[in-house]
Amino acid sequence: MQTILQYLMPILLILFILYRRIRRSIGFQFFQSRKLIFRIAILSIVSLFLLGASATHPNSYWYDIAGIILGLILTRYAIRHSLFEVRQGKLFYRTHIWIEFLTLVLFLSRFAYRLTYLFTATAANSSSDPSMYSQQFTRDPSTRAVFFILAAYFISYYSFLLKKGKTFTVEKNADLIFEK
Repeated sequence: MQTILQYLMPILLILFILYRRIRRSIGFQFFQSRKLIFRIAILSIVSLFLLGASATHPNSYWYDIAGIILGLILTRYAIRHSLFEVRQGKLFYRTHIWIEFLTLVLFLSRFAYRLTYLFTATAANSSSDPSMYSQQFTRDPSTRAVFFILAAYFISYYSFLLKKGKTFTVEKNADLIFEK
């Protein structure tokens, strides 16, 4: 019984986190500048730590740079296809459905891959050094590239939203207002 709970609790927690992530990624989202600023700060701090960790493996900077460039390209496309809507005096935003889908697939695929790796590596090497797994995160080029794609995308897109959120005006009887 305890073994089942040992696996069930983390799985339920992960499923809850994934549910919230999916719900937050699809459809119109309520504009909250504090949440956007907080997310930008967290992503920036983690990105700086990972860039600092790249110093031990200088070749990983190429994956970091590639991820950042791809994230900025994705942001450019997202900005061109962003929609804003005012509902009952509150601002909502969304980007193109395919961009939302792509970022979700990137996140979930790397998440699933890392979980699979975690369970297979732990089962195969249950007596090995636990620090080996944490070092794998800084060495894995695809995980780093995907992280920097998502980090560059979200940091730059949230910055765009903060900038545009300030330029919105709400007129009476208007559903969609966007000043360029």
